[in-house]
Amino acid sequence: MLPYLFGTLVLILTCTPLANSKYSEPCVADRLTVYRVVMNTYWSKKDFPKHYPMFRPSAQFSKLIGRSHDESFLLFELNRTASEGVRIFAETGASDVLDQLSQGEGGIYDEFIAPSVLHGVGSTHAEFFVDGNHSRVSLISRIVPSPDWFVGISSYDLCSNGRWVDSVMIEVDPLDAGSDNGLTFTSPNWPTDPRVPVRRLTPRHPNHQASSFFYPDRETLPPIATFQFHKVKEYALSEVFHHPESEILNNDVTDPESRPRETNLKSASASSSLSNGAKKEESNSIIDYVPFPENRKSSSSSSTSSRDKKRKLKKFRPPKDCQVTEWSSWTPCSKVCGLGEMTRSRGILTHARRGGNVCPPLKQAKWCGSARSCSSRNYFNWANRW
Repeated sequence: MLPYLFGTLVLILTCTPLANSKYSEPCVADRLTVYRVVMNTYWSKKDFPKHYPMFRPSAQFSKLIGRSHDESFLLFELNRTASEGVRIFAETGASDVLDQLSQGEGGIYDEFIAPSVLHGVGSTHAEFFVDGNHSRVSLISRIVPSPDWFVGISSYDLCSNGRWVDSVMIEVDPLDAGSDNGLTFTSPNWPTDPRVPVRRLTPRHPNHQASSFFYPDRETLPPIATFQFHKVKEYALSEVFHHPESEILNNDVTDPESRPRETNLKSASASSSLSNGAKKEESNSIIDYVPFPENRKSSSSSSTSSRDKKRKLKKFRPPKDCQVTEWSSWTPCSKVCGLGEMTRSRGILTHARRGGNVCPPLKQAKWCGSARSCSSRNYFNWANRW
């Protein structure tokens, strides 16, 4: 599988790799892979002295919200107007709108969250699921306090050249959601109308001395955060389940229709008729010829004729393949947190006969649930928005 062009572009625009990635197992659809993401933050007064917030609130980062997904899902993109959910989260830390699209919808495979980093320098982590069809990850954390600034990654593909990345570290810059005109960390609410696309904050953008990230003597900003992805483990899933059909022999000898039918001579006239030349029965099925039994009670001429190896026609019924019903709907996930399973099944309409194709698998399963821990009581506690 080649890297998705979109994901590659987003990576180039929003972050810089700090180390070469290592690759492991192939990315396949029926194998679930667990990753751990660690967000390390470096927002210190030493590296970012201008307007550094010391209290009410002090420098910190909000909870980390993430999704693993396929190529159809987009959390945000540079030079594109932020969605309403991203706008609200970047301005306030509220994730209600972002949460409306959850697991199984809009290309999302897993949804995860990591706790807030309560200081400018710190770390937080979470685990999540991916598979061969949902190999991308997007995540976002709000810079607190700020007008509408955040750090994040959009559509980073953990499957590179057809194999899972073992580990990778990505350095990110602060981003501006483009919905608030504030220039400092503690600016009052000043909506941007009309809104502008998501932009990267640099030492010269915004090009204004009041900007908290304005450092004209620097070429680049020091790293404010990094994201590290580590592959934890993989789960293999078999979609083929045992069913009684597998025990049925290809040749169903119990089928009375498949047994050769015995033929008896009913009368001397029938024998005489056959002796004058057996007529082949017309049939669309395969024809077998078997020896005609000798009739000892007929006249000498009939006996002589019957002793000639005349043959009588017999029908051979063709093979009959197994036929099954349509698939049922998928069952609900067996778990709402941790590794779960969804299943569906189908029934047999007609069994295989006389060497026909046996029935295909009658049951399938796929992964579901979330990599989050079931013991995390505050996983859905959105009240703590910072």
